[in-house]
Amino acid sequence: MKVFRLTSVSIFLFILCIVENYLNTLISLDFGVYIFLISLIYIGTEVFNQNLVLPIFLSGILYDSFFSTYYLGLYTSIFLIVVVLSNLIVSRYSQTNVVHLITISLCLLIYKIPIIVEFDMDYWIASYFISIFVNLFIFLFFKRVTKNYV
Repeated sequence: MKVFRLTSVSIFLFILCIVENYLNTLISLDFGVYIFLISLIYIGTEVFNQNLVLPIFLSGILYDSFFSTYYLGLYTSIFLIVVVLSNLIVSRYSQTNVVHLITISLCLLIYKIPIIVEFDMDYWIASYFISIFVNLFIFLFFKRVTKNYV
């Protein structure tokens, strides 16, 4: 049962990667809607435990295999760093909107580091700030929807 749960979480995370890639490719906006990044931050801030490391690792390997032209394991390490950093920031400080804003801005910077290295910073800096606020609102909406009111 544990193997089935880990496999299903890995497949779900990989499907979110695919949806994010096609969403940002097919819709030409000046900013990015990063559903997978939001899910990684949600995992890091709300439900992170050691059992989720393997599904994140497997989804990173699948992403590197199918969508990346970089070294195998680059996005795996980026995904794990995003989850650990978001967990560290939120566990060290209280869960306020300012802390979530800082978390999303730092994690988005780490998440898009290959694009920043490959292209010039001016290429991406204009949409970076808009992406922070759009993804923050999506994250806060998702967090509010999934909150248990018992």
